[in-house]
Amino acid sequence: MASGALSVKDFLDKAKLVSYGFFGLLILFLILFFSSPYLLVSKADPKKSDALVLEAIETGKKDKFKQAAALWKKGLAPVIVILHSPPNQESDLGIAGDPTSSLQSYLVSLGVDETKILVYTVESGAQEFPKTLLKIALDRQWKTFLLIGKEYDSATLLKLYRNVLEPAGIYIAVSKVNEGIGSWDWFTKPKSLESILGRLSKHLYLILLGN
Repeated sequence: MASGALSVKDFLDKAKLVSYGFFGLLILFLILFFSSPYLLVSKADPKKSDALVLEAIETGKKDKFKQAAALWKKGLAPVIVILHSPPNQESDLGIAGDPTSSLQSYLVSLGVDETKILVYTVESGAQEFPKTLLKIALDRQWKTFLLIGKEYDSATLLKLYRNVLEPAGIYIAVSKVNEGIGSWDWFTKPKSLESILGRLSKHLYLILLGN
């Protein structure tokens, strides 16, 4: 046999290793794919807090406001804090102009006391919401928050806020708003598939960045 020639046995052994590696990666991918909804849902238990927190950034989404009003009525927190960026066409309630009175009015229409609604404008954008909430917490000496978030955004939101708040000894959990996306059949619907995979990419990216 010529020097350096690969025997049949060596070839089969190498092919076996390659196939093991390929199928191992495939299995890991499938596990990650089908467990995506569970990775994106927060496991932190909501509890009575110093304030409920709402982010006003998504077009036409009133579900979070309704859930916040319901939790406030149940006594989970004495006040509701709304964080929003300067108004644009993508604000939660489609508001143009100064949103403060409109946001307050909508919560009041849901039964919330107007004096218990605090609206903060974050000029630098939604990425600064966690830092703004930290400043509010330190100023008012609050130690616990309950953030209202969509179900499959909850783990990502929790990670973003905890990275900023936990070093200061502040606890935050997420009250999850149901999105009507099933954890068993999400991949069978194009819109749900696109939505979940997009959020999974963002969540994994934050993990890789160490956030």
